Amino acid sequence: MAIAADAEATLPSLLEACKRLITSDRRRVYEERGKKFAAARAQALEQARTAATYGWNASPISTARLSAELWAVIKDKDWASVGGGGGRLWNVEKHYQTLAAGGAGGLGYALPASVGAALAHRKYGRLCVSLQADGDLMYAPGVLWTAAHHRIPLLSVMHNNRAYHQEVMHIQRMSNRHQRGITNASIGTRIEDPNIDYATIARGMGVHGEGPITDPKDLGPALRRAVEVVMRGEMALVDVVTQPR
Repeated sequence: MAIAADAEATLPSLLEACKRLITSDRRRVYEERGKKFAAARAQALEQARTAATYGWNASPISTARLSAELWAVIKDKDWASVGGGGGRLWNVEKHYQTLAAGGAGGLGYALPASVGAALAHRKYGRLCVSLQADGDLMYAPGVLWTAAHHRIPLLSVMHNNRAYHQEVMHIQRMSNRHQRGITNASIGTRIEDPNIDYATIARGMGVHGEGPITDPKDLGPALRRAVEVVMRGEMALVDVVTQPR
């Protein structure tokens, strides 16, 4: 049965209809199952927090520290992730706080999608944040100018590992499989020599730019400055040089 509807508008009614059909016995089963899920989630969160402490002061900056520092500056605000996301370290409670990634692992989607989503959120005054891959940004850097021109508030935080790292890993895996060695896996996959300064690119497009940040102690203050800019109704980009993954 095909039903044209809006999930946000119809889901509450569907939930109430389901609740009326649930017997007391089934309710007890669901409650017990819910307790198991809650315990598993709490355990996973604790494991993620522990894992985030490894390499906390490392440079390049660990992706776990990047996620944790970003969560610290947005968690008390009405935020929405419009690209990337913080994994288990972030507490997602509202339907609008996540945005699905592009299909088929294609590149060049994240920056345009995040700016478009931030435009949709603008009328609600939400703090939109995106974890932006470096290779993906290079497909359509002009979107930065679009955000600046149309005053679209967005915090874009670079996961700048100076590579198309998924491709690096794939080539290494295939080279090992064919016993060719991995010494040439960086050809055409690393984004270095010269390294790209995304903060400078952002400033050249009229966007507030911070970084490149290599010292983890500088990350928190840079994120807080950037959030202030976004809360004024502008876009800000924080270029963070990170570990590969």
